[in-house]
Amino acid sequence: MGGTETYVRGLLGEYAGGAGPERVTVIAGARAAASVRSLAGGPVTIEELPGAEPGDGRAGRATGLVRGLVAPPAAARRLAADADVLHLPLTVPVPRRRGATVLTLHDLLHHELPVLFPAAERAFRRVAYDEAARRATRVITDSEYARTQIVYRLRIPADRVVAIHLGVDHARLRPGGEDDAAALAGLDLPPPPWLYYPAALWPHKNHERLLAALAGCPPELGLVLSGSDVGRGDALRATAERLGVAGRVQDLGWVPHAAVPALYRAAAGVVYPSLAEGFGMPPVEAMACGTPVAASDAAAIAEACGGAALAFDPLDVGAMAAAMTRLATDERLRVELREAGLARARGLTWRAAAERHAEVYADAARA
Repeated sequence: MGGTETYVRGLLGEYAGGAGPERVTVIAGARAAASVRSLAGGPVTIEELPGAEPGDGRAGRATGLVRGLVAPPAAARRLAADADVLHLPLTVPVPRRRGATVLTLHDLLHHELPVLFPAAERAFRRVAYDEAARRATRVITDSEYARTQIVYRLRIPADRVVAIHLGVDHARLRPGGEDDAAALAGLDLPPPPWLYYPAALWPHKNHERLLAALAGCPPELGLVLSGSDVGRGDALRATAERLGVAGRVQDLGWVPHAAVPALYRAAAGVVYPSLAEGFGMPPVEAMACGTPVAASDAAAIAEACGGAALAFDPLDVGAMAAAMTRLATDERLRVELREAGLARARGLTWRAAAERHAEVYADAARA
């Protein structure tokens, strides 16, 4: 699940090492349990629940979430009832409970960019996100920008909403990489130089303008994409053909976890043109790998980058193309961005995020 899964894994890794609550029980379906089972240990245990799986694709996932909202598994309800605090890191309140609840609401994109969401999804999010946040004892979000949006748009008292910046797995995301060749083996990469954009093909990720910007860059510059297709791959390929850049774009789709740091390090730079985010993890992850970044100046992304990226207006194709060209060709700028990025990434750790989460859990329990 992209950034959301990274968030859960980052917290659990620190909780298992003691930087969190005295005891943590993870309630998970089979696929989710498989993703985090290696992080069990110390205070962390995994409770795998049969039949708690969402289906495949957008429709299957929606059906599974609605089923969970209406009739969550009895075992999940029992485990939630036994806890001092229930943390819902995926936002949707499955299972529900009456006691102290901490809910993570990563963003309010369905309010900020409603045109990008079908009416049915907006209605679902108003119930599963907005109302759940209003009922939660405490709400955690990823940035001060997102916190301001939640307080203003959902009318939640400011003292119930806490902004905690996400962390970086510095053991995995770092300069160098002795095993990069093996991690990249089998991936169809273009000849250098190429820029990298890791993002599912959701509308707000702004892939269409990115392709238009690529058409305005030097013809030798390539672009590598990765991330879930979400049913939009054919449309994106058609756009690339229409713009005359199909031969310069390589869409890898979903790539193995181990390949992502290697892709960051192999790229000439990372470009991140998203229209809106609650934080924006890929630019910071790229910085931790020593890769220069050009990123959207949207508020939360700018907050995540902390001034260490070359910023551009994500609605301005010309400005995006100019930033991409500079990122790939201006060696002095690349050195400056690399050093600034490494410094920014060093200040973001999952340990600090986990310790702050534990403080919010304790506050919710007292409340």
